[in-house]
Amino acid sequence: MLLLCAVALLLWVSPRDAVARRARTLHLRGEPRPAGTSSGVGPLATPRGRRWALAGAAGLALGILVGGGPGAAVALGVAVGGERLLRTRGADDRAGAAFVRELPAACDLLGVCLSAGVPVAGALAAVGEAMPAPLGPELRGIASLYRMGADPRRAWADVPSELAGLGRVLVRAGESGSTVAPALRALAADGRAAARAATEADVRRAGVWILAPLGLCFLPAFVCLGVVPLILGIAGDVFG
Repeated sequence: MLLLCAVALLLWVSPRDAVARRARTLHLRGEPRPAGTSSGVGPLATPRGRRWALAGAAGLALGILVGGGPGAAVALGVAVGGERLLRTRGADDRAGAAFVRELPAACDLLGVCLSAGVPVAGALAAVGEAMPAPLGPELRGIASLYRMGADPRRAWADVPSELAGLGRVLVRAGESGSTVAPALRALAADGRAAARAATEADVRRAGVWILAPLGLCFLPAFVCLGVVPLILGIAGDVFG
């Protein structure tokens, strides 16, 4: 258990690390990488390396527990199945996090475009060109539905849940003719507040992960030096 916790802690990457890598990518975009240089990311720092390391550690632990030939088969099955499960869940989590991260900026840009008199379809297409994937392609797809004459509610019907609020704002504004810029500013503010709350939750979770191995190290000593003598003393008083 201590070994697995240590491996998980070493391979865990905080959201701030991910943001820092994204900032470096944006800064270096378009600049040629010198020959013979690497990205500075080791094999275990990549998502695929982390998935295989965690799934392999879980499979190894179960394989040792079962033992023998069946243990090897169990270890292989758990490693492969665990990697596929982590890959599926990781892709969904990364897409949802990308939508939440980019949505406030998209709302600000849409508000500027619509306030300048640009139609909704044109504003969505322009903002979609400026935003990275997966938000950019999603907005461009919605813009194409608008241009083909689709009903606004139908155009926003199949969007991810993270974009449902933006869809409701634009559909309501189109039906009532009200000004959409204040609602978009409020939506952007709510998105930034939600992102800050998620970051604070990640920081608290990281503190728990940091202290968990230390607590596991002290737990056997506490049991041996505190609980066991107490139990032996009570047993001696009762049976002695």
